[in-house]
Amino acid sequence: MKCTKDERRQELLKTASEVILEYGIQKTTLDDIARRAGMAKTSLYYYFKEKDEIVRAIIRNVMEDLLASMRQAAEAGDTSEEKLCGLIEARYRYIATASSRATKEILQEFRSFSGLYARDLEYYQRVQRGMIEDIFRQGIGRGELRPVGDIELLALIIFSAMIGIDWTFTFDEQRERILEGLKQHMEIFFAGLRK
Repeated sequence: MKCTKDERRQELLKTASEVILEYGIQKTTLDDIARRAGMAKTSLYYYFKEKDEIVRAIIRNVMEDLLASMRQAAEAGDTSEEKLCGLIEARYRYIATASSRATKEILQEFRSFSGLYARDLEYYQRVQRGMIEDIFRQGIGRGELRPVGDIELLALIIFSAMIGIDWTFTFDEQRERILEGLKQHMEIFFAGLRK
C-alpha cells in the first residue's frame, strides 16, 4: 500500500527525530536523515526544503502531542484543582518520557537553539497558559473558586513556575518526589482560592 505524501512526511519526521536525538541538531545533516530513511537526499527535498523546516515540524509534532496529553488530563478532572493537577502531571510525565530518549548534551543543545524557534515555542506557551486560564475561568464560573482580579497574570505566574521546573524535572532522579511537591503546592494554592 502506497503512503500519502503527508504519511511519508510523518515517517520522515520520526526518522529525523531519531537521528537528531542521536547526533544533535547541529551535527545532523540532511544526508544523515536521508540515509537513515533509505532515500536519496534529493528525494528528501520533495518533503522538506531544509533541515530547519524538519526541526520546526518535529517541535510542532512534539508540542501537539504534549498539548493533547495535557487537554485529556485536564478534561478528566472534576474540580479545578483536579484539572490543573492533572494538566501539570501530564506535562511532566510527557517531559520525562520525551527527555529519557536523549542525552543531557542533546537536550542542552535543543535548549540553546530555542531562540531560533522562539515564535513556535511562544505559540505553544500561549496555548498552555490559555488552558490554565480556562481552568480558572470555569472554576470561577461554577462558583467553585472565588473571583480573581487578573486570571491572565495568575496563569502566567503558574506557567512560569512550571517552565522553571522543567529543567530540574528533566534531569533530577527524584521526579516522583518533585511531582508530589508540585501537587502539594497546588493543594495549598487552591486552599486559598476555594470559596
